Amino acid sequence: MLREDTNARFEPGFMRRRFVSGRREFAFISGGAHRAILREQESAPVPVAEDERRTWWMFQGRFFWEDDGLEADEVRALIHERERRLRRRIERAKDMMIAEGEAAGPRREPIPEDVRREVFRRDGGRCVACGSDELLQFDHVIPVALGGASTLGNLQLLCAPCNRDKGAGLS
Repeated sequence: MLREDTNARFEPGFMRRRFVSGRREFAFISGGAHRAILREQESAPVPVAEDERRTWWMFQGRFFWEDDGLEADEVRALIHERERRLRRRIERAKDMMIAEGEAAGPRREPIPEDVRREVFRRDGGRCVACGSDELLQFDHVIPVALGGASTLGNLQLLCAPCNRDKGAGLS
């Protein structure tokens, strides 16, 4: 298992540095070894400390620990996979945010109740296309998307099958 250790750091000392993870302190390293670690960790994970269970690695300015006895290329592959998953998760979250924003965008006003009653009364409570009295829906003769209004002259009763057949056309 590979985990990022946000509590790990190098602490300065006299002519040497000490690696610390949380409250655990590890051996001092020389300034030259510290500089070498900082240089190498930019391109490949570098082991910086070890105890009986874990190895700490530094890679691209971040510290990780693992307890599986991994090699540097395995640590790098796992970090790469973690970052790729994070990027995909962020992209999905952005896409969802955009989709929800569009869904919450401009909405069609509901057909006023008095207009609905008058259309129902005018059309006799039946589909104007086939005469059915089941699954009735209010249909815009000129669709709202094409500039049609929710007025008595632009509304009709259609049953669901006739409304589906009509689609968003002008008929």
